[in-house]
Amino acid sequence: MAAEAGALMGADRREPEAGGGAAALGAVGIATVSVATTLAAVFQPPPGGLLADTFYRLALSGTFLGGMTLVGASVWVADNPAARRAAGKKLLYTAIPPLLAAMGLSVVALLW
Repeated sequence: MAAEAGALMGADRREPEAGGGAAALGAVGIATVSVATTLAAVFQPPPGGLLADTFYRLALSGTFLGGMTLVGASVWVADNPAARRAAGKKLLYTAIPPLLAAMGLSVVALLW
């Protein structure tokens, strides 16, 4: 009985720590989506013709979809305890490149 109570308390203590990865993943995803949406709404594409405009819009679309995928992954990680432990940190590390791409596009759009 005491062992079961100790196991339950240990699981309760680990639960909030494991859920932090999902929250961080969701926050990075929402930040990526918001930066891509802001770029699409506020800034004009860089001059350079059809090719530059196409690549700019493709980069924005890819960044937006990457951010939405991260938000979906954060819900999946938070919903499944086994996957939370196995994939939470890995997904968080893969969340950084889309955010950096969105921030890089912001800098380029501000300089043009």
